Amino acid sequence: MSVIRNKWMMLLFNVMVVTLLFAVLAPVYDLFHYINQLFYIAYFYLFVGLLLWVIRGGFFDAITYSFRRFSNKMAKQKDYLDDWKEKPLPSQTVEKSWLSFFLFHGSMLALGLLALLAVYYNV
Repeated sequence: MSVIRNKWMMLLFNVMVVTLLFAVLAPVYDLFHYINQLFYIAYFYLFVGLLLWVIRGGFFDAITYSFRRFSNKMAKQKDYLDDWKEKPLPSQTVEKSWLSFFLFHGSMLALGLLALLAVYYNV
């Protein structure tokens, strides 16, 4: 767990994963295919980070609250133990540490991707 908390060790681990995927999946060992593998990993992190950012911002809270209220009103068998008003909303379930984790790693890998693209197009 301490490896995940150390963001630089986790970044090094991500670069090793990219290198391993490159070694296993690339048909030709060149910079172009390494950049492709780095793209897949970097934008996975950015996609998850941006999705968590939207959820944490409260975009889905009203929709979730409405669906819970509707299902409670329309249920034929009332569940009196299910207190739909007290359940946490999606913005309350996303921790800020996970949001910063995914955004940091996605942005750092994207910066590495941009640097490799600059090298690739200048060579």
